[in-house]
Amino acid sequence: MKKEILTVAAAVGAAMAMAEKSVTDFGPDGVGGYPEIEVTGVTAPAKVRVVYATHPDGLGERGDFWHETRATYMGPEVWLPILPANTDRFDVFEIPSNGVYRASLAQGLVRYAKWWAVSGSAEVKAIRFVNDGIYSEEPVVGSFACSDEKVNGVWQASVRTCRLAAIPGRDRPIAVRGVHTNAVLGASLPYLSDGAKRDRLVWSGDLWWAQRNMYAAFPIESPYMPGSLRMLASSQQPCGYVQACPYPEIRAPFQDGEWGPFGSDEFAVWFVPVVWDHVLHTADRALADEMLPKVERLIGYLNRYIGADDLFEQRKETSKNAAGLTFGARSLHHRVYMHVLLWKAYRDAAALAAWTGRADLARDWTALAERMAATVRKTFWDEKLGAFVFSTEQRTFCKEGNPLALATHFATDAEAARIVPQLPRHRHGKFQAMAARGAFEYGHAERAMQLVAEHNWYSVLDPAWKGLRTTSECMGLIRKGWGDEAHPDTAIAGIFSNCILGVEPLEPGYAKFRVKPQPAAGITWAKGRVPTPKGFIEVAWRLKAGAPEVTVKNPAGTERVEL
Repeated sequence: MKKEILTVAAAVGAAMAMAEKSVTDFGPDGVGGYPEIEVTGVTAPAKVRVVYATHPDGLGERGDFWHETRATYMGPEVWLPILPANTDRFDVFEIPSNGVYRASLAQGLVRYAKWWAVSGSAEVKAIRFVNDGIYSEEPVVGSFACSDEKVNGVWQASVRTCRLAAIPGRDRPIAVRGVHTNAVLGASLPYLSDGAKRDRLVWSGDLWWAQRNMYAAFPIESPYMPGSLRMLASSQQPCGYVQACPYPEIRAPFQDGEWGPFGSDEFAVWFVPVVWDHVLHTADRALADEMLPKVERLIGYLNRYIGADDLFEQRKETSKNAAGLTFGARSLHHRVYMHVLLWKAYRDAAALAAWTGRADLARDWTALAERMAATVRKTFWDEKLGAFVFSTEQRTFCKEGNPLALATHFATDAEAARIVPQLPRHRHGKFQAMAARGAFEYGHAERAMQLVAEHNWYSVLDPAWKGLRTTSECMGLIRKGWGDEAHPDTAIAGIFSNCILGVEPLEPGYAKFRVKPQPAAGITWAKGRVPTPKGFIEVAWRLKAGAPEVTVKNPAGTERVEL
């Protein structure tokens, strides 16, 4: 970090003295932690105000967001980000004498800090951020590189985003105190949060997008996904419902009707695919055995709301979803998205049951998946449109459901061939990422890379961009406000490793895997390594006579399968 010396002098009691200020740019990768300032030259008690932002446009008097404009989709009483992160984007340091002063609450993500004297006289010699349990510093052990430096930059930005949003656990309570805070936080598991700056909560409905980045880049024994799954599982009610975003502190068992601040059957369903994807990549037998009863109870809960027509009957109290953040908003329709997701959950639950030796459950859940697949096609496929429609009531192209049908490989090849050309640019980056993943699933690599290029993944790499080189909420170019500039659900390193490098597990722990490179957008070569429980799978390919010539080195205990 560049150290600067700033001498500020202001008349005592002259509030918000603005004569001299300074700004430090910590760089486009961003930092997080407890703000700490080193002060000398204090001749009388002083106050120094520091504001934080991720873009210069956010360097206002209160930093880049403030309470009057806060997000309230979890209810007006929920303050974000959660402790020990500061719900303000500024600090006022009381400076009685020379020394080092640390803020009592943390900032999750910062690129710029701006400071000035409110009163008194002092020299601010340095400002830094102490990462004391605020985000992960575990090593990146996977790798990816190809002939397109923009693609390489997005892979690296995606991985950096996940590190910033991975929150270490704590094995004992901590006291946190601030201007409006006096609390003791309990022990917590490590987890992958849905944002480094704003929420800092685990969200079940976003992990499926985020988790493959973790498996592509970090040690296979990384604790953040197991911690996330156990945190979600600990929120399960006796009826089987799993909360969308439980608080990190370990709590007493939940009771039926405690839907959490974001009551959502859709997000509850996502728990099953996230569990299976974790087992598929890690072969974590202990976690699989631990989660199977949770999955069984959740499926029992969901099945109680399947009607005689095989459609899921949505209740208002659990109706929030990715397309409707308020109860009942666009949520009481029979939506294709929810039904494709239920099919995915049944199928993944069956795979989990089979791998853990429960052939009876695997058989029953496979039958449910087949029945749901038939219902989806009968109810939501529109032959004239050549796509799945939004709902039984709204017969228009579903901008979320069609990408989901592709990304989960629900669609047939014939259906995919009709859907892919219709995929629009989605303003929410997670759905654009899902569409790209879906296009890759069916071999439409050129369209997949077009979908990446149509959004802002390359824009954050532009040297003219003064914000962060990370993947952001909705993949917007956020300058200020309550968005989050390090959002793992728009990270796409996993897509590049799975689809451009071409490595995907077929059985848990890569016991069997495939290598199927998909050259696109002028990419002529790629190389990388993917962590597995047995070691690294190392792959390199280069186009030769229009086709990739591939070399693979894999550890004992893994088998490459030609498909």
